[in-house]
Amino acid sequence: MNILITGGTGYIGTVLVEESVKAGHNTYVLTRNREKSEALEKQGVKVIVGDILQDGQWQQKINDMDAVIHLAAPPTWGKKVTKKVALSYADGHLELTKRLFAAIDPKHLKRLIFVGGTSYFGDSGNEAPRTESFQAEPKGWGPYISPSIKYAKEKIAEGYPASIVFPAQIYGPSSWMEQLFFQPLYTNKPITSLKGYSPYFSPIHIEDCARALLHLIEKGEIGEDYIISDLQPLKSTVFRDEIIKLMGVRNPKFREVPRWLCQLLLGPVLTEYATAHTNFSSKKLQETGFKFRYPTYIEGLPQVVDAWLKLQS
Repeated sequence: MNILITGGTGYIGTVLVEESVKAGHNTYVLTRNREKSEALEKQGVKVIVGDILQDGQWQQKINDMDAVIHLAAPPTWGKKVTKKVALSYADGHLELTKRLFAAIDPKHLKRLIFVGGTSYFGDSGNEAPRTESFQAEPKGWGPYISPSIKYAKEKIAEGYPASIVFPAQIYGPSSWMEQLFFQPLYTNKPITSLKGYSPYFSPIHIEDCARALLHLIEKGEIGEDYIISDLQPLKSTVFRDEIIKLMGVRNPKFREVPRWLCQLLLGPVLTEYATAHTNFSSKKLQETGFKFRYPTYIEGLPQVVDAWLKLQS
């Protein structure tokens, strides 16, 4: 199968590319970064150098594909996310979405997997896991991806062959896991958390997230939404304590910060994201026949911790 991945050099995209190649697909990556092209080509990836925000070869290539997985989004990692930054992100995200759909001929492309996030659904509460039919007020990044998701749903109603997927908390050996847990524990520094908050959240191992995206190309239904999370939602403190145990830290240090200070340091968007419950069910995904490599954090965290520790040596 010919699969084009946008955002293929990012956090999720890097692993998605590996899983796609491993599965035997003809894997194409659209990237603005010429420097990363050589490394991708060594993996067996076909590189299209370009930018969705600019006209280019990608617009012709996209309809030669069997499927497109759209991960590309404006960069935000490492920034304080003020409302101004978030609104700029929303504008950029929507523009990417509009240009992507404008390039697609729905008579030629077989499937588009459009990737959102569970913050779109809002605070789930901490009781029964919520499904795709749940909708509260979007939280965290939710209000800023909502315009793109609304637009995608409108295009699906017009006949575009797309499914929208909503990954929950994606964990792996880099990104937020490294910043919040691995580096502090490894260097004997305190783990920082929000005072008075231990929200429920729904983890998903990054490899299983990538595999689910590929799985839904063939097994998902056009026009349907799918949540991607593993089999066990849990409190964030339980997840944290398992990491501490696996890293062998006997006397971990903790630092609790009040919400107002978190807002000052990280901004209101990330603070809201960190305090909302994201307790979701992937039953609909499972009903398509998807099988997890790491069904819960108990199976997944040892692999992630081991992978990160190996990178340090």
